[in-house]
Amino acid sequence: MRVIRAEQLMRSPGDGYGVFEVHCVHSSTFEVAGVTIELRTDIPEVARLHRLRYAQHAAAGPPDFRYYVATVRGGYAFWCSHAPSWRWTRGALPADAVAFLADAVILGALVRYDAALCSVQAAAIEHEGVAAILAGPSATGKSETLLACARRGMRLYSDERTLLRNSVVYPFLCRSSVRAAGARLMLADTGVPERESLPALPELSLRMCFGPEAIAAPRPLRALFLIAGAGSCAALELVDTAGVLPAIARGFDSRGDMVDRVSRAISLLGNVRCYRLTLGEPDETSAAIAYALTRMGSE
Repeated sequence: MRVIRAEQLMRSPGDGYGVFEVHCVHSSTFEVAGVTIELRTDIPEVARLHRLRYAQHAAAGPPDFRYYVATVRGGYAFWCSHAPSWRWTRGALPADAVAFLADAVILGALVRYDAALCSVQAAAIEHEGVAAILAGPSATGKSETLLACARRGMRLYSDERTLLRNSVVYPFLCRSSVRAAGARLMLADTGVPERESLPALPELSLRMCFGPEAIAAPRPLRALFLIAGAGSCAALELVDTAGVLPAIARGFDSRGDMVDRVSRAISLLGNVRCYRLTLGEPDETSAAIAYALTRMGSE
């Protein structure tokens, strides 16, 4: 099995890509946190997959900027007018892999378009009026914890990446592609009836799994839970910003160089209550999170 990672993209000067724009006739337009983006590509299946992934973010107006994805010799080019250009030079890829790479670079272009925006590699929830993010390395239990929080009645912003304007968390409701068997398990776990079209359309969103009432409204970020591993029971430890900053900085993106981004992360966390979270059973862990957020909401 071939593994495709966004880190395999190479920075490119971007000179001369304009000649490819005329061939990028397939498009997908979406709006996130007040910014409307149009993807234009010469690969029709990439545009279709992108429209499906961002179906919950329909655009109401013309694009604020366009991002291009084109087939070039040796691979693909990814570019726009205000952000770094990228190249994939390792040969042809299936359309879903190209769409995956496009998704990674477009989000980077989004936060560089608007200085008020930043993103964090984390899930995000809201409970009792308090917005919080669940952070931690891959495969540490964020998805299981998010699902447990949703079952407890907490509202959701994102299951993979948190988008903020200044310090306000906005919904980022991309669909996640899973196999049909996994989709059935997710729907069964949430009580949503299985659909006849499920084998043909296995892509799920938080809205599809839990309903529109489970999607949180934009609110200021007030809490952060950094997953520190699993234990015999769920536990929360209040820590200062320095205790979580290294983990957050690795998955933090905004306009500017590395120093600017670290400074922005420190500023963002200045008014955020930070916890080191040890996972127990999912329901027990979600109960601990709910307890902490309920106390914050009553303050």
